[in-house]
Amino acid sequence: MRLNRVTSRRPAYWPALSLTLAAVLLLAACGTASQPEPSPPEPSAVSATVIDLPIVNRSTALTRADLRATQGETVRLTVTTDEPGEVHLHGYDLTANVAPGHPGELVFEATTAGAFAINFHVFAAGDMAGGGSDHHASAPKTVASETPISVAITAEPDADGGVDVQITTEGFRFAPDLVDQPHTPGAGHAHIYVDGEKLGRVFESEYHIASLSPGQHEIRVSLNTNDHSELTFNGSRVEATASVNVPDVGQNRGDSHGGQDHGDHSHGDEREIVAEVHLGNLEVYP
Repeated sequence: MRLNRVTSRRPAYWPALSLTLAAVLLLAACGTASQPEPSPPEPSAVSATVIDLPIVNRSTALTRADLRATQGETVRLTVTTDEPGEVHLHGYDLTANVAPGHPGELVFEATTAGAFAINFHVFAAGDMAGGGSDHHASAPKTVASETPISVAITAEPDADGGVDVQITTEGFRFAPDLVDQPHTPGAGHAHIYVDGEKLGRVFESEYHIASLSPGQHEIRVSLNTNDHSELTFNGSRVEATASVNVPDVGQNRGDSHGGQDHGDHSHGDEREIVAEVHLGNLEVYP
């Protein structure tokens, strides 16, 4: 008996189809491997406070609420004016020349908390008669503390020509949230002075003066109520002083805290200052 053997044959196109499938799988694998990994998110920008300070007729319409920053922020203060002069930010020892059509700008990191005076030194130019402002305040009010209260300070120079001031109090706490409010017993802020010149308010136990001219300086700190009256106890003002000898590390002698006499009405570039106007305080909160 003969068996018929059936032979199975693959279609003629089978080898080509196999090669095509292999190529597709290889391309898919390569494409998956070559896909770039997602980029890591970019770091967020450093927070900044931008303040535009216009000066018209030697005054500004900005209020205390407009002149605020948070410690650690970058502050950009842009000043415009209708007459030539110089803006001085006390405490941070920063200055900028300004003139009509030529704004001045102060950009800095708010490393120190406190209230720092912003003054406008008006340069002599044309007829400057009238419109002046006497920024000399009357004698400060005083408030007698009924409970014992005291303050002590230490002042140490740093390697950059500045001074670190440490403030220790008893019977008193710093209360930046109550500033400009009615007196609260045992609470308030401090005022700091260098060689008799007020630098600003202090809202914490540490204060850094960025730069002082080389030599001996007197640092004074007084305790004040929320409404800025000076605190007294047993008939004496609650204050403390410390002397510090600042070494010469190459700091600019003509533009440093306490090292420049503003009473001679002259400027480093020999332009006469005909008026000095207090515009307010930049308040830096912890």
